[in-house]
Amino acid sequence: MLILAAGLALACGPARADEELEYGLKAHRLARIEITGNHAFTSGQLKSLLRIQESSWKRPLHVARYRPHLLDTQVRILTSFYRNQGFHQATVELDTITTIPDQGDVLHFVVTEGERTIIRKVEFRGYEPLTVQELRGVIRYREGMPAPADLNALGGDIFAITDLYRNRAFLRARVSPAWTIAPDSANGGYMADLVYTIDPGREYRIGRVTLAGNRITTDHLIERELTFASGDPLFWDHIEQTRRNLLGTSLFRDVSITPVAVDTLQGVADLEVRVLDRKPAFYELGVGVGSRERIRLLAAWGHYNLWGTGRRIQVRARGSWNVEDVVGNSLNFDQGQINYRVDFDYVNPRVRDSRYSLDFNVFTRRNTRGESGLNMLSHGFSLGSTWKASRRVTNNLYLNLKITDPHVHPYAPQDLKDRFNEVVGGKTEVRAVNWGVYIDHRDDLFHPTTGMYASGTLRVAGGALGGDFSFIKGTAAWHHYMATPLGGVLATRVLLGAATPYGGSRAKGPDGVPYDDRFFAGGATTVRGYDHNILGPQVANQDELDRLNYTQDNLLPDNPARGGNYLMLTNVEWRFPLPLLSRWKLSSVLFFDGGNVWARLSDLRWRAFRLTSDPGDPTAVGTTKVWDYRYSWGTGLRLDTPFGPVRVDVGFPLKRARYLSEVRDYRDPATVWHFSLGYPF
Repeated sequence: MLILAAGLALACGPARADEELEYGLKAHRLARIEITGNHAFTSGQLKSLLRIQESSWKRPLHVARYRPHLLDTQVRILTSFYRNQGFHQATVELDTITTIPDQGDVLHFVVTEGERTIIRKVEFRGYEPLTVQELRGVIRYREGMPAPADLNALGGDIFAITDLYRNRAFLRARVSPAWTIAPDSANGGYMADLVYTIDPGREYRIGRVTLAGNRITTDHLIERELTFASGDPLFWDHIEQTRRNLLGTSLFRDVSITPVAVDTLQGVADLEVRVLDRKPAFYELGVGVGSRERIRLLAAWGHYNLWGTGRRIQVRARGSWNVEDVVGNSLNFDQGQINYRVDFDYVNPRVRDSRYSLDFNVFTRRNTRGESGLNMLSHGFSLGSTWKASRRVTNNLYLNLKITDPHVHPYAPQDLKDRFNEVVGGKTEVRAVNWGVYIDHRDDLFHPTTGMYASGTLRVAGGALGGDFSFIKGTAAWHHYMATPLGGVLATRVLLGAATPYGGSRAKGPDGVPYDDRFFAGGATTVRGYDHNILGPQVANQDELDRLNYTQDNLLPDNPARGGNYLMLTNVEWRFPLPLLSRWKLSSVLFFDGGNVWARLSDLRWRAFRLTSDPGDPTAVGTTKVWDYRYSWGTGLRLDTPFGPVRVDVGFPLKRARYLSEVRDYRDPATVWHFSLGYPF
């Protein structure tokens, strides 16, 4: 009997241990999390810190689960959060776990906050030669803020102070923080005095500067990008600026600048600039599709470092089979037209080692403009310079010549051919000087999530330069990107443009600006929910307007888009991930677009900005007019790639128009799909 009992005991013992182990590692269903005792922070704020998350509307198909062995980690997360928010005596406990049948477990956390510690004052000792104002300008923790219990939380401020000294040539500054904490008899809780004791050390100067790693690029190309020299004070921000300069040349895959020999007695540090050459020659091939460009082919070849001089050449070709509506009439796939553009570029990025580049471009292109029933053949060249005024501000200035030879689209209506000269006229030559400034504070070029981007351009054509047109054209754009409380990114854009003729072209009125330089709106990158470039003035048949008793405000079917001399666009887009599909790089958007173009500034009126209008009787006051500011809303799907998203958008216009003539009655569609590559702005 004793042997049998012992055997049963041995058999039961391991089984219970296995069950406990299995219970600790097995995932359990989670019904909800309850937190009590918290007063300074809401339960929602605390739950968002946890790695165990409840089910939510953001993840409707997700079944919340947790593993019991991770519960201690959640307690430590909440405790650490409270103590770094000034509650140095705070405790957090997992009180109980209860189970709701068919729903899962309820986790009950209990918080004991205790008294809070607030920073009373911040002092600096041994800070010379810097000033207190300079030091206070870079720290986060200041008077009135909660005092973290762990000095490691001050790491960001310590690094910022140290970096400030490094930028003043104090290469080995030491920063030591210390707390003095006392009860706050007046308000309760505790007050903390924070003292930073600083040992700047000595100033360092640059000794020898050596170059390494460049096998293709000459030493001279590296040396001209350096913002320091032997004997200069070792300002670390100059080191970082040099690294950015070298990477910006596109000659190197990586750049590192490190002190290789530091003489602490003399205060001298030798620097090594090590680069990793990029392969200078490249070629690209690509295939794409779109709602207008049904088939798109791309090819390019270039060289970034000709004969080791840093000069660049590039040949780029793009061709597509375009199938688009021609003045409102749909075409079949086999009625499409070939579009192409071929460019040859030469760039000398630093003329005579200055900050100014020499840019030369020769191009030829064929562009179908179905909205106006035209095929535009053009060729020309541009010659100019690009330079950086600062790290985030870029300027360019260039002269260009463009010769345009328009033809009526082979599938355009017959009556358009009779009005061809009203649309754009014959072959023209435009000579212009152009200036642009671009201010870029975005965090990422292809996937911006925060920051601002602004640009301004000015184009002066004709006059003393000659050519067939004299006009001035300018644009101003502002883009902004920010994170939202619901997740994702809110992107906004405002774009304004104006073009006006002068001199001998003034007598032509709005047509004193050539067709290619007018503004157009509608489509995937301007105002979604409307077809490509259909908004704004038309080339109207005055005889037909008279017979219908219409004014120029009314829209007629089968009339070409004329383009406008004034442009306004406003776009708001919320870009957010899809909870179940984000692993496949899929995301979505909600957008609200607005915009239009006008031939004359006097055509713009306050009534144009009404939110909705009817596609009813064209002569009625409430119907959509040529001058109406068009709005739309919609949604879309994004497939993220390293070079921007592949996107499909569907837009719903809020101000549809009715196009009515003697033979045709047409309304803007209630739904318009757009398929394209890259963000609209």
